[in-house]
Amino acid sequence: MQRTMLKALPALLMACVGLPAIAELEPEPIPSVATLPSVYPDSWIFAHDVNFNAMISGKVVIIDAAADTREYKGFVDASMMANFVESKAKPLLYVAESFYSRGTSGDRTDVISIYEKATLKKTKEVILPNKNRAQIVASKYMLKLVNDDKYLLILAFTPAASVIIMDTESGELLNEISVAGCNLIYPAGDHGFASLCGNGGMKTIAFDDSGKETKRTDIPPFFSVDDDPLFDKPVYIGDTAYFFSYQSKVQPVDLTTPDAELLPAWSLVSEAEAKDNWRPGGWQFATSDDSKLLYVVMHKNGYNGSHKFGGEEIWVYNTTTQKRTKRIELKKNAFSIELTRGDNPLLVVTNTEMGLDVYDTNGKYQRFISVGDSTMPIVLHKGR
Repeated sequence: MQRTMLKALPALLMACVGLPAIAELEPEPIPSVATLPSVYPDSWIFAHDVNFNAMISGKVVIIDAAADTREYKGFVDASMMANFVESKAKPLLYVAESFYSRGTSGDRTDVISIYEKATLKKTKEVILPNKNRAQIVASKYMLKLVNDDKYLLILAFTPAASVIIMDTESGELLNEISVAGCNLIYPAGDHGFASLCGNGGMKTIAFDDSGKETKRTDIPPFFSVDDDPLFDKPVYIGDTAYFFSYQSKVQPVDLTTPDAELLPAWSLVSEAEAKDNWRPGGWQFATSDDSKLLYVVMHKNGYNGSHKFGGEEIWVYNTTTQKRTKRIELKKNAFSIELTRGDNPLLVVTNTEMGLDVYDTNGKYQRFISVGDSTMPIVLHKGR
């Protein structure tokens, strides 16, 4: 056998001489890093994965809801019950997050991390020295920008709630204003914010250019925290914040200025629908489009506690007529929803299995997008 192979070797070598030469591949440069546009397309959204399984590894993922391939554009870190907001005036992303010296224990450091939108590189970090950034399940109303993004408002908790005011130009922390008995940040004009209070009322604060409080107003209770509480996640259309109650009431509040004005309340449901206990529910269960329509996740046979579990339909309302214009039946129950920008928005739904279902606004199913295994993208942000 060995002698036979040796005899065949010259013939094999002669045959190889006639083969064409294989071109050598140029080495790929390392690192090879793509960049994103500094102004994101209308169809892009941010999906905040709070990652309850490993909260130090949370992230905010940039997703193209209109794409069938390469829909995952990149992400920024968002550690330990982080909060996120995109600047509309600058190509920047802000994340309020916390770190511990030994991973999940040890010395705590709270920071505002600032990222470039094009490169997703961290360009600046502002340390919050009091180590009291509120670590609560992520909400849009824990980190807000006001006055053409001049001021960043940061929710703190010690355990009384307060709001830290940061100058985004200098990174200086101007002031910390107590809102004890109330919680969350609802922008009210260029120099103000409101918070919803545990007594069923609202507190509004005005501040000056130095961050100093100039006016405080306590609005008397206007809803029952026992019989029909309000969800703490309103939808803004212009300067009006639409709050929703557990039993389907809509309470608009004009927040053009810190002198908040309660507008007439109305209902999401008819008398017949109320008898069937149709109610809103989920985490981020409502949103609006550029045409000022409200989209609300609804579920039938609601009960005390069902507000947590999402719903099988999305109902659409004209806020001028206060009438429903559409019902959208979903493939899987919704937990959170958001709409993309533009003339032809897409409806993005975090389903109760924690994947993203995409529909058009007529309810036609478009595609499924995964943010990754074991993720929890429960807060969705439309691009600005």
